[in-house]
Amino acid sequence: MEKLLRCRTLGFDCDFEACGETQEEALATAIDHARAIHGLKDFSQRDRERATEAIHEAFCVPKGGYNPGGGSLY
Repeated sequence: MEKLLRCRTLGFDCDFEACGETQEEALATAIDHARAIHGLKDFSQRDRERATEAIHEAFCVPKGGYNPGGGSLY
């Protein structure tokens, strides 16, 4: 199962979800997003710990939507 971290969980008014095969991958995606979109220059060790604690297992929906049948979405 994949790992998921929601930006909103960290206190941002943002619907971004960082998803990855591993906890480290989800965290790296979240940090990249926080720097690029929210302008965070520094992501402290405490910030990393807090984010890591917020990561949980989930089924991540691929960009473009969920398609359980595997065929075309349109």
